[in-house]
Amino acid sequence: MEKVVRMMAVLSEVYRGKWEESQIHAMDPGSPKISRGENYQGLPWIMLDYPRIFGRDEVLAIRTMFWWGHSFIVTLHLKGRYRELCLPALEKNAGRLEEAGFHIGITEDEWRHEHALETYRPLAGAGDLATGLPFLKLSAALPVDRWEEATGTLAAWFTLLVRTLASYQGDERGLSPGSSRAGSDL
Repeated sequence: MEKVVRMMAVLSEVYRGKWEESQIHAMDPGSPKISRGENYQGLPWIMLDYPRIFGRDEVLAIRTMFWWGHSFIVTLHLKGRYRELCLPALEKNAGRLEEAGFHIGITEDEWRHEHALETYRPLAGAGDLATGLPFLKLSAALPVDRWEEATGTLAAWFTLLVRTLASYQGDERGLSPGSSRAGSDL
């Protein structure tokens, strides 16, 4: 587990750099936070949250989770106004997200992370983003037996998510650097 914590610490710096490169300045992403626990469905876990904006009705987070014996998981979690602001960028880039292996969350429990038939299904284009849930989760998983690929794959998935969020060039409340009022109401 200590090896995973060190990996997450390295990833936190990579993620921070990718976030800064994206020039998304519409909100303060907080600082990276690494957490660990002993019992996610009976097994230990380690989680890196960055960006991490959590409120009761508003969430914008990218979670990277290591779940002992199962997988590494990267999840974009959006709720409230962040879901509404980011949806056009996600729709625009749904094909790229699908190609990268992202799945769409389908369970009503927004705190379920494991890739199972009742929690996620493969993303199948922009129309798949309308789940009817009050939150949106896109997630990709890498089996633990592909440990050697983990750092590069997780960083690539994070980069794709951040570039997707930064690509939105819509109304003036958007997350992009070209937005004239970026951040004024976030």
